[in-house]
Amino acid sequence: MNIIPFDETIDLGYSPVMTVGMFDGVHIGHQKLLSNLKEKAEKYNTKPIVITFDKHPQLVIKPELFDKIRLLQTNEERFNKLNSLGIENIIVIHFTKEFAKLSAQEFLDLLIKKYSPQYFLLGYDNHFGSKTSEEFNKIALDYKEKGLILERTNDCIIHKNIEVSSTQIRKALAKGEIDLANSMLNEEYIISGEVVHGNKIGKTIGFPTANVKVEKHKLLPLFGVYLCKVEDKEKDYQGIVNIGLRPTIIDSPITVEAYILDFDKNIYGQKIKIKLKEFLREEIKFDSLDKLKYQINLDMEKAHHYFRENE
Repeated sequence: MNIIPFDETIDLGYSPVMTVGMFDGVHIGHQKLLSNLKEKAEKYNTKPIVITFDKHPQLVIKPELFDKIRLLQTNEERFNKLNSLGIENIIVIHFTKEFAKLSAQEFLDLLIKKYSPQYFLLGYDNHFGSKTSEEFNKIALDYKEKGLILERTNDCIIHKNIEVSSTQIRKALAKGEIDLANSMLNEEYIISGEVVHGNKIGKTIGFPTANVKVEKHKLLPLFGVYLCKVEDKEKDYQGIVNIGLRPTIIDSPITVEAYILDFDKNIYGQKIKIKLKEFLREEIKFDSLDKLKYQINLDMEKAHHYFRENE
């Protein structure tokens, strides 16, 4: 995988086919677009390139929303998923207020100067700075004369009577509807981060957990307990993860802590991926740690049953 800063001067050595977008989640709608892009790359005997941003544009355009915006993926998660779908080259734009002021034509002129693309594909809902189809068609006609084919796909993916979008996936996660979110993502929802030291309460009651440091803008689903898979450098393990405020613990911050079944390795400082499989229950405030321990044992029984039936 090649991550290419937009500001960097580079000679690709070929005229690519390209698309642009945030691609938060890289959901099944995005995947259809990328499949179309790869087909065009084969047709034109070249390589596909995705252009994306180092931060969500709304973080720059509407700074008052900085503490409210939550994303389905970190940059690393997003780039890895794009790469898993056959995109080897990703150009990353450092999104600024100055960049946001560029017109569609100014942006295309920059692309032609830097990369000499022969084909540019946009998603059906990406109007590329133009407010109407007529304006887009005029831009496309102008750039066809310059040797760049500009198209917008008509593919709108409907899944379970829902128009698939990053927004709809965020809504599903906010309700704890993991099955729906996962089906629109075409994979389990992932929370990744470094394992850090916690307050050791899990260890004191016999359930040592991996506490994961999560990036600020990463979207966490409905607080509660989930069945999950936990991936470290070696393989996937079965587990349970609590996401939320741990109401039994006084003054607890928001945490993501996974109990990994049949696991006793030291993974502090390592990066792991938590893949959510199923919502088990909402968080509960218990009167004592003994009652919390009893509930965790019940959760473990459900986890073992789930994985016996589904693995």
